Amino acid sequence: MDAGLAAVLGALAGSVATIGAALATGWAQREGARIAARSEHRRERRGPRENIYKEFVASVTRMRLWSGIYSLDPDVIPDDMGEEETGEIFRVVNEIERKATDAALAGPKKVAQAARRVARIGYEMAAYASALPRFLTGNAERDRETRRRVQLQVNALAKQFEQSVDDFVLDAQAALDDDGSRR
Repeated sequence: MDAGLAAVLGALAGSVATIGAALATGWAQREGARIAARSEHRRERRGPRENIYKEFVASVTRMRLWSGIYSLDPDVIPDDMGEEETGEIFRVVNEIERKATDAALAGPKKVAQAARRVARIGYEMAAYASALPRFLTGNAERDRETRRRVQLQVNALAKQFEQSVDDFVLDAQAALDDDGSRR
């Protein structure tokens, strides 16, 4: 091989290696900066999210105190809720709805979906439970059957509510633990 050609090929190889190393270094720096920025963004959002999630769980806990027994046995569901109790339950349901919206806006998407599910199931459960007195008008077989179906529905919704709250808490924990280093 000619000495001139070897020198040119050597210089070309050195140039290609230098360019490759520069590109790899640039990519690594850019990726590192992106990870650091995402991590900092998540760290800044963690505090407000944590507070919003805590407020949501506090509201949901008030509902759980009322509904927890309903998830055990449909026969323990009272025949009639008083006006005061019904009003309080729907105040809590409305509060849960507002807090679910806050949690949904705080994100991420999985937490938003879990919060909306808790609110929806809580509302359905309260609506069914408050409808029970309508089926106490007499001893008609149809009213007893309908009432039993409603009791079973309230029981099923209470179980779903409990599970949806547990799912929300797990999703919220995962969101708060996410430091942004993974995609």
